[in-house]
Amino acid sequence: MNDGHSGIGNSQVDKGGSGSFQLILAKLKQGNGQADLVIHATSNTSYDYGLDPLEFLASLGFTHYQGRCPFHYDSCFYRSIATLSRDVDRFESIREMQGMQYVFQRFAGKINELFRLRQQEDQILGEISIKPSIRPIFGPPVKIEINEKDVPLWIEEVKLKRLREVEERKATIQKEIDELGGFLPLLYGTGDMLEEAVIKALHFLGLNAEQATKGATVDILAQTRDGSHKFGFEVTGISGPIKKESKKLTQLLEFERIKEHGEKTVLVANTHNTKPISERENLEDFTSQVLDFLGRHPILLITGWNLYCMVRDVLEGSRKKEEIIEILYTTVGELDYDDKK
Repeated sequence: MNDGHSGIGNSQVDKGGSGSFQLILAKLKQGNGQADLVIHATSNTSYDYGLDPLEFLASLGFTHYQGRCPFHYDSCFYRSIATLSRDVDRFESIREMQGMQYVFQRFAGKINELFRLRQQEDQILGEISIKPSIRPIFGPPVKIEINEKDVPLWIEEVKLKRLREVEERKATIQKEIDELGGFLPLLYGTGDMLEEAVIKALHFLGLNAEQATKGATVDILAQTRDGSHKFGFEVTGISGPIKKESKKLTQLLEFERIKEHGEKTVLVANTHNTKPISERENLEDFTSQVLDFLGRHPILLITGWNLYCMVRDVLEGSRKKEEIIEILYTTVGELDYDDKK
């Protein structure tokens, strides 16, 4: 059983801390050629009341070592965070190891802040007679595969100029692929994924857009940079059409009733999101009952495909962003985007 200390070698890799907490990141070499990365933590402060620092470490998932620790003697709380497939000496040459050291330093620098927040939480819960729960923050140790073919980081210093140029071009192309690929959930997504794609599309079209606060009657609030055009977007993804019993309709009407800044209310519905685009052409996206129900209000209904086509048209130069924003702001009812080309 790994107790974070027993092995054939135990060497310090990094150190850090904040407040009264001192942390050591150590490499524990095992007899099978593997190694473990272990955080050894302690505090030189104790309290007679309230949350004690050592109790706090235990609540985070650290284990009190009963033997003699080479770093913190008899007050060590340890946690294994990674297992290396083979032992290595040059940590600075391995990208994954640099990542683990960065995470360690961030954690060490914030642990006292986390402790203060937990103290405040415990105090508040105590005032209302609720017992705090133990919430470990660590998962199982990360497995880091290291082999002899891994390219060491120091090779960056001597790369061929042409190789650097090609890599930079590849990085630029990959970034553009990732950017453009972010619009695709408009056609198949639901939930947070769809909301993120809608926000991305609105940003691209020139609107300042962000998720509404929790409990709001719409999902996204947006406006032009000069604030002249304001919007409230409700977003949904569904495998069929929007029907009158959809809860989204109630939310739209509630937003329309309580809005304070003249926002244009818009429903973005990614309808028939399990069907290929070619099979959606003759399918209704909003039933006649929905159109009648909302028809008395200046609400715009568009599909995820509509919004995707708007992005496409701006990218291809057939539409201007300002034109798209005017369409969104002035159109009422179901948008027939093809008729506006």
